[in-house]
Amino acid sequence: MNYFSLFIFLIAFSLTGFSQTGFITGKVVDKTNKGFPEIKVYLKQNTSIRTTTNLDGVFKLETPTGKHVLVIAFDDEIKEKSVFVENNKTTTISKIKLDVQYFSGIKVTARANDNTISDLPVIEVQRIPGPQSSVEKYITLTTAATSSNELSNNYNVRGGSYDENLVYVNGFEIYRPFLTRTGQQEGMSFINPNLVENIAFSAGGFTSNYGDRLSSVLDINYRTPTKFRGSLDASLLGVSAHVEDEVNARFNYTVAGRYQDQSYLLNALPVKGAYQPKFYDFQVLTNYAIKENLIWSVLGHFSSNDYLFAPQTQETKIGTVQQPLSFKVYFEGQEVTRFQTITGATSLKWDVNKRTNLALYAKVFNTDERETFDILGEYFINELEKDPAKEEYGDSIATLGVGSFLDHSRNRLQATIYSLRHQGEYKFLSLSDDGLDYIKKGKLQWGFSAQYEEFNDVMSEWSLVDSAGYSLPQSNDNNIELNEVVKAQNQLSSFRTSGFLQYSNVFNYYKGDFPVAIKVKKIDSLGNKIKSIHHDTIERSRAQLSFNTGLRAGYTAFNQEFYVTPRAMVSYFPRRYYLNEKGNLKKRYLRIHASTGLYYQPPFYRELRRLDGSINMDVKSQKSFHFVTGIDYAFEMWERNTPFKLSGELFYKYLWDVNPYSIDNVRTRYYAKNNAIGHSYGLDFNLHGEFIDGIQSFFKLGLLRSIEDLKDDDYYTYFNADGEEIIPGYTFNNVPTDSSLNSPGFIPKPTDQWFTFAILLQDRMPGIEQFTAQLGFNFGSRLPYGPPGNYRYKDTLRQKSYFRVDIGLGYDFLYTKPNKKDRIKLLRPFTAVQLNFEVFNLLGINNVLSQQWVQDTEGRYIAIPNYLTQRRFNLKLILRW
Repeated sequence: MNYFSLFIFLIAFSLTGFSQTGFITGKVVDKTNKGFPEIKVYLKQNTSIRTTTNLDGVFKLETPTGKHVLVIAFDDEIKEKSVFVENNKTTTISKIKLDVQYFSGIKVTARANDNTISDLPVIEVQRIPGPQSSVEKYITLTTAATSSNELSNNYNVRGGSYDENLVYVNGFEIYRPFLTRTGQQEGMSFINPNLVENIAFSAGGFTSNYGDRLSSVLDINYRTPTKFRGSLDASLLGVSAHVEDEVNARFNYTVAGRYQDQSYLLNALPVKGAYQPKFYDFQVLTNYAIKENLIWSVLGHFSSNDYLFAPQTQETKIGTVQQPLSFKVYFEGQEVTRFQTITGATSLKWDVNKRTNLALYAKVFNTDERETFDILGEYFINELEKDPAKEEYGDSIATLGVGSFLDHSRNRLQATIYSLRHQGEYKFLSLSDDGLDYIKKGKLQWGFSAQYEEFNDVMSEWSLVDSAGYSLPQSNDNNIELNEVVKAQNQLSSFRTSGFLQYSNVFNYYKGDFPVAIKVKKIDSLGNKIKSIHHDTIERSRAQLSFNTGLRAGYTAFNQEFYVTPRAMVSYFPRRYYLNEKGNLKKRYLRIHASTGLYYQPPFYRELRRLDGSINMDVKSQKSFHFVTGIDYAFEMWERNTPFKLSGELFYKYLWDVNPYSIDNVRTRYYAKNNAIGHSYGLDFNLHGEFIDGIQSFFKLGLLRSIEDLKDDDYYTYFNADGEEIIPGYTFNNVPTDSSLNSPGFIPKPTDQWFTFAILLQDRMPGIEQFTAQLGFNFGSRLPYGPPGNYRYKDTLRQKSYFRVDIGLGYDFLYTKPNKKDRIKLLRPFTAVQLNFEVFNLLGINNVLSQQWVQDTEGRYIAIPNYLTQRRFNLKLILRW
């Protein structure tokens, strides 16, 4: 045995000596010099020796010594490099540049994606000017999402409320506080923009692997650290910082914290007083590789939003030129709210093999929300002198109304949500003819989730209105009747489950020697336009058709509702070619797509709570049918490295079993019954690209009509003996002798905004590129509102359009021109140092958020607009290392 062991050792040693190897390393980049991941690299002489580039485009390949031909292959583009490898040495080759690029998360080579939702260009979100430099602000400027409140991170998509939107971070669904009434209380978004690596968004027609909501999906992926990095953002509104590092090949972490105090901004509101908003949060994300293909991740988040407000006075000018009015209020009391949320989540992702990936997600969300206020307001409605020739011009000349109101609240909501979800996928693969790679023949995905919820809700709120010495509403006895009373104590435990199964595939259709004829327009030396046709032949032309079809199913225990919702999406990439500005023939990125399906939204706790605070356990899912079709078109212009992209979508949604709601500021109050049907339809257009070389800018335009018809909103109009319509407070004879039935029919939904337009423009000053500018332009047409009272059919009035411009002017200390390498020695540890001066609401426009209703001495209601913030200045420092 000893001789046999020695013989085996000598054989192994000999083989080791003769098997001399070395390494080849290099980097593959795209057209814009950014690292290109997942590119195949192999030896031409031995295709079994191969690897792929990592996320930064870097590869390392172990090869035998000697001369080799290295092949770099992507799609139809193949590059070869001759390399000589020495024993136990690493040979580094020069950078390999491919003539393709990533664009909006899609490789611009007509390669079909998996028909999921589209990625958005990732920009420095923190540089967007405005009170909320958040991901939500970014998508309202660049996608179909809209917002008419700069103090809130809420957004609406194609006629839906914020509750109809799905938000994911690293695969975990995100919740926010339930009791928030105003944008001032809301605080910061869960999403920390300093940590974001990828943003994907769908405004409707999304695939079945996403959950059950009626409107949209926002899917965020945080960055996986590869080295030590950090950031610091400081401004007059707060500070944000984070650090991240890859400790070793197995473990990496990210820690982030934010603090915000918006008192400086809130002092620009019409209501003057003492504002003390204190918001802070902490996030931690860790990833640990148990094995190379088994990753355990932990995501933790803690948020505390404390808001204290002691109002003092408010003065608002209203009325018309013919009758100018002044509304002035003197306040007593204060408002104290606190929203504290904790999220703990963990996931386990297992790449079993080339075909199978499995993942398990577990999460606990807890919120403790307290809302307390006692605010007394005493108001005066005065008529102002309208004649400029008089000395009293602009002063009060008559009092039209005197009254007071008292608002009281003692509300507390505690909720805990436990969720467990499994998700997996299986790829159908076959080996290619050349044996170099596997060809994907389709992908099957599945998932299953279970969720348990506990709610403990105590509500005690009322308001007293005293107009001209009379408490409203008036009663016949000597009792004082409160205007609106909500008293409830609700406890709810519920369980829900859902799952999905979907299949996707991509079909390639090749044609050999495909003839191409392209019309070319040129201008000769005399300025005449010359038209010609460029003829060419493509050796192997490809068109692609991809589809995704799936099925979701779910069950909600408290109302015993089971549902099944099929969904489907198809995309077609035709054979289209063009001549670029250099005269080279290129394949054009053109995608024609359509999606359809059923989308059910099982009710959450707030959708079960009636206006009086009681719970209706019979509320069913709101339901909708989506049809979306559109086109994505990429084109080159002005010799930019990144092509421009134009997208357009036509959409239609039919809704039934709708649960109507009203919106006051950011508070959504549901009627808690499925008594309406609705329609939403319109067009969305988006254009973005490098209008300024090297910097992305965005333009969007949206057309929308969103209406609903309540089944039980018929009402009677009563007439007296004189044939006059009886209006209490206006008519003297209030004895009805006749009546007529009125059916309001379709009325606008609270988010029915006919026209929206937004611009996010970024620029550098010509000749002095260190100076930067960012412009955020947002216009939204008039939103509907109505008089006081819970009568949806009256909400057909339209308030003022929303129009806001924010601008930021900055100096980039580390910017260097391409032919210069010098940097300030003191700033060498940093990768970015920028100082921004921002102007919020540059034009000083009085945007209206909502209406407050009061009565004059004749009992007439007057709508007092609640304005948003005025012009404010801000200074922001941005550091990256």
